[in-house]
Amino acid sequence: MNTRSVRAAEPSPGSRLALAALPGSVRTARRHVRELLRRWALPHLADTAELVVSELSTNAVRATGLATDSPDYGELSGGLPAICVGLHLAGGYAVIEVWDASDRPPHRTDAGLDDEGGRGLLLVETCAAQWGYRPQVTGGKVVWAKLSVTPC
Repeated sequence: MNTRSVRAAEPSPGSRLALAALPGSVRTARRHVRELLRRWALPHLADTAELVVSELSTNAVRATGLATDSPDYGELSGGLPAICVGLHLAGGYAVIEVWDASDRPPHRTDAGLDDEGGRGLLLVETCAAQWGYRPQVTGGKVVWAKLSVTPC
């Protein structure tokens, strides 16, 4: 009888973090991603990943959250909205995913020279190997971006 030893593949590291959909949560998302990449021995991705997760999280908060970190009771009467930030490794990429409760697809805008905002998805497109979104059956959408783990 011929026997072979088959070793199960190690699962890819991954993490999901639910956050209140408040502007201050964007900072927490950045720190979380930086720390994970340090633990996974991918510190060379940290600056780019922080920028990408910052832009995607900011958009998610704007799509479903509150405009201030200090909402009044009336704004909270329906409950505190949330976003979810995920990071995992797949096929040579670090994949950043951000869920928000809005069903509206993300769209890149052409910001004018004097505009203070509107460049987030352009930055994501510039930094990422790929990006996109997928609607969720349970509601909302996930916007994702893939960053190559191989240093340039």
